[in-house]
Amino acid sequence: MPKTMVITGCSTGLGRATALHCAALGWQVWAAVRRPADADSLLAEAGPAAATLTPVLCDITNSAQVAALAQQVGAATPGLDVLVNNAGTSYPGPLELLPLDELRAQLEINVVAHLGVSQALLPLLKAARGLLINISSVGGRVAYPLNGPYHMSKFALEAMSDSLRVELAPFGVRVVVVEPGASPTAIWQTSLARGLGSAARARAAAYAPLIESVRRAALAGAERGFPPAQFARLIQRIAASRRPAPRYVIPGLVSWIIFARWHLPDRLWDWGVRRVLKW
Repeated sequence: MPKTMVITGCSTGLGRATALHCAALGWQVWAAVRRPADADSLLAEAGPAAATLTPVLCDITNSAQVAALAQQVGAATPGLDVLVNNAGTSYPGPLELLPLDELRAQLEINVVAHLGVSQALLPLLKAARGLLINISSVGGRVAYPLNGPYHMSKFALEAMSDSLRVELAPFGVRVVVVEPGASPTAIWQTSLARGLGSAARARAAAYAPLIESVRRAALAGAERGFPPAQFARLIQRIAASRRPAPRYVIPGLVSWIIFARWHLPDRLWDWGVRRVLKW
């Protein structure tokens, strides 16, 4: 019987690459997507692996769709081996000017909804003594200007994971956090256009130099980032491990950023960030 996996956020980017990779290796994968067109293109790209790949229309902020996802998986298997909470987005911009509804949406998508998916699928994870993988970010350990809402959500996801790891241990469910650095996926182009673009137009003239510096740095970082296929291989390796580590950073080189942030004095770190961004 093939191992089973649910992955959220499979319309594009890291989630899509992981769904295709694991299905090609024989995993039975339920891939949550937001639109029928995403489901069709995912199956078309999967080729022969489509036999073990099931796209499911699921907006993770929609409790009814999350319940339907859990029901569909439960009808097919008595236990779930792996859940990958991957879906997410970013609402960048100066916190001074951030509409609070955008902050609520950010936290809902990147934190609250992940807990909702986890709650819905935990009975199946417990039955299989399975693995819960939360996709955080290097931005869940290090915060930069203009991406405050995203960092707030990822810091919260890290805390949620730490609590779940201990709470679920007696049930045999392991909890792992993956902290990716920059990757050339659609999230940054989409979020920059939505957030920084609107912020620049909406009484943000004083922040314009910072916005432009962050825009250039984010796009350059994404262009130099690790390929989604590398992320997919890491997830499969974690899923196949008998004793996975609590945290993984990808690519490993960015571990130095986390190390520097937590070992440098705050004032020195802030000085360095401002110097890089010319702010």
